[in-house]
Amino acid sequence: MMSLFIMLALLVNFITISQGLAALSPSDGRGGVYEDLKWKALLCCELPFAQTLDDGLSDHPPVGQCQLQNATKPEFSRNCLDILCWLEGERTNLICNAKSHRAAAATSLLTIRPQLVVQMNVRSDEIMSTGSHAAQCAGEETVMCSVSLHGNDATVLLTISITLNETTALSPKMQVSTHHLRRPDAPVNLHYNVTTEGEVIFRWSDTQPDSYAVNYEIRYSSNSSLQQWEMVKVKGRSWVPLNDLSSAIRYTVQVRCQSHFSYWSEWSQPFYFTLDVSYIPAEVFTAPGSEVTVSAVFHNRSWSASKAVWMLNGQVKIPESHYRVINEQVSAVTVTVDEPGFDTLMCCHQWGERFKCFIAYAKIYTQGMFNADITCQSKNSEEDTMRCEWNKSTWAQVRLLYSSRQHTMCETISEVEGSEEAEESMSLVKECPSGAGDHRECTLRNLSLYSCYKFWLEVEGGHGKVRSFPVYVAPIDYVKPDPPSDLEATTLPNKTLSVSWRRPNLPVYDMQYELRFVALRDMPNTQWKVIGPLLEPQAEVQLAESCVQFNVEVRCRRLNGSGYWSDWSMSYTSVVYNRKAPEMGPDFWRIIQEDPLRNVTNTNVTLIIKQPILAGDPYSCVEGLVFEHQASGRAVWSNETTLVQFHSFQWRKEAHTVTVMSRNALGISTRNRNITLFHQPKRRVVRSFSVVANASCVHLSWSLLHDHPVPQSFVIEWLDLNKDPEQDMSLIERLQWVRVQSTARDLSLCRRFYGSEEFTLYPVFVDGEGEPVRYTATRGGPAAYILLLIIAFLSVVLFVTLLMSQNQ
Repeated sequence: MMSLFIMLALLVNFITISQGLAALSPSDGRGGVYEDLKWKALLCCELPFAQTLDDGLSDHPPVGQCQLQNATKPEFSRNCLDILCWLEGERTNLICNAKSHRAAAATSLLTIRPQLVVQMNVRSDEIMSTGSHAAQCAGEETVMCSVSLHGNDATVLLTISITLNETTALSPKMQVSTHHLRRPDAPVNLHYNVTTEGEVIFRWSDTQPDSYAVNYEIRYSSNSSLQQWEMVKVKGRSWVPLNDLSSAIRYTVQVRCQSHFSYWSEWSQPFYFTLDVSYIPAEVFTAPGSEVTVSAVFHNRSWSASKAVWMLNGQVKIPESHYRVINEQVSAVTVTVDEPGFDTLMCCHQWGERFKCFIAYAKIYTQGMFNADITCQSKNSEEDTMRCEWNKSTWAQVRLLYSSRQHTMCETISEVEGSEEAEESMSLVKECPSGAGDHRECTLRNLSLYSCYKFWLEVEGGHGKVRSFPVYVAPIDYVKPDPPSDLEATTLPNKTLSVSWRRPNLPVYDMQYELRFVALRDMPNTQWKVIGPLLEPQAEVQLAESCVQFNVEVRCRRLNGSGYWSDWSMSYTSVVYNRKAPEMGPDFWRIIQEDPLRNVTNTNVTLIIKQPILAGDPYSCVEGLVFEHQASGRAVWSNETTLVQFHSFQWRKEAHTVTVMSRNALGISTRNRNITLFHQPKRRVVRSFSVVANASCVHLSWSLLHDHPVPQSFVIEWLDLNKDPEQDMSLIERLQWVRVQSTARDLSLCRRFYGSEEFTLYPVFVDGEGEPVRYTATRGGPAAYILLLIIAFLSVVLFVTLLMSQNQ
């Protein structure tokens, strides 16, 4: 039995083309063919049937010959190999496989089919330059090797040697272009241009500039479900006119391309657009003081260019003298831009007295530096963090850039701004993490408090030539400190507000302070009073009166140099200094609100509290109130409040006594007033009650029945019956009242009254209220008083005349 040993050596030369591949036609596969994203070849070799071992070890050149054959018609008289190469994964590896394809005639000469051993040596330029050993690939009947492409297109050279019975045959050089083993990339950069005639030219770009794409297909749809597409075929160019589009419709467009080998790419990413107003040109780069002309094309055929209205930055209407009508659908405007920066031109259409505008606009980039008013501040609680804010043009997409120099004064760098020394002193440029966008602030982290940072803005799309003036900031100089803490405030008897606080621990430089305060009773309607700057963490403020509680807040900032005020501290309510408890409780009255349409057990009662009047004793101030309730047969309960004006509770229409007491930190008052509510019939003690109103005052008088107990006091309340048009007040706010001593029988009220008021007189006893008496007074106008005087005068004249007539 004769043994047969075949050794296959595959030498792969891997050549990476960095700037693109030379143009290769399908026939440039050097004996192979490209089919179905694979490279195929059939290698057949003529070898002598036998040689001696000694001859095999000699240095004579190989005598066998190998040729590439037609893969469809192999010559069965030879020993052949099927060779197949393809790309794996994301084009990272080239896989080549060699498999035996020996003729049946040859195997028939042998009684036993010999085993074919195949070995591949893989060698690339990288391995050759470093002197490393070649990779070894071996197997029975077949062998497979992988070559790394590092994600790039490459040209791979294959050389195969076959050894049979120690006789070697070499193949011709075979060349594989990986560019032909993949589908073409989908087109990118989809966009469109519009001519002054309104023609829409849709354009795109190939992923690689040396693309072999020969055909394109473009599809577009106005259907949101994308189930109906319009198809257009394009050959040999990367643009196509689309003239059948309608205005105010949102279109979706995709493009794909076909290579020389008829491979279609995937569809591109969808591109969305709506034809309303298009601008020619859409972007303009200019210099300050130059004239800029932009045209706008109305795609809505019902719109006329004669009714165009141009807006600068979406806010300023450009005078019509700057307009020019190109044709029925195209309007042009010419403006002069004086300052560097970013501006927009928007063309609207006259719509009655208003304008109809769309978000589309033309962009104007004016080269130079503009003032962005960049301000930065760092927080004491976050020492390595700084927040910067700026101003910018409407719709401008900007980037915040910055660089730094360690442990250097900003004044030193700004003085040499623009010099090589200044540029070399700043580190590499960094960008705000938010990137480019319609931002007006950015938070930067991991900064050094004692380094100098240079900040500036660049307008996106301006190619670095439209930027703001730089600002130099050292975070330590722009720290926003924490607000002061541990506030203490006391209202003293000598009409002084004494306040103290503790400064923040950091930063360590000297501080200045501002103090603001407002009376607790006046907070809803009174502005804060501010005192400062203060250099010490304490202050004394002179007041107009004592016994008043105040809300107090403090803030701080750096004393010398730049910096920011801290936030106001938490409010602190001052403590009123007292030496003894109040002696007397406040006077009060009640409002009973019953709903006659609803048969309910409880009735809402609201107490109206008069503020306590100081009896000249600043050491006995009232800080709050205590409402003590006692119902018949029930326990006593109380509510403690601040100095309130109203207090409400539910009355169950049983005997209910309410006592209101004044309080402070040392106790409650001992002389207090109370009222008793009961639902039984009330005693009648008032015999008459009258009211006379003149121009400015109202005079009330009443008399009592004889042989009846005298009330403890009287309460007179009145309610405006003519609603004040300037105010919309509730019943509680509109009701006024006054308490009168039990000995009084009349009262004059001189204050603001309206045309008609209802006055009610309540006799008040120790154990409850008597039956009230009501009187409605109506004040007449001046004409009524004049008429009354005329009647009185005529009556006197008539009386005198009659008297004289009698005497005669």
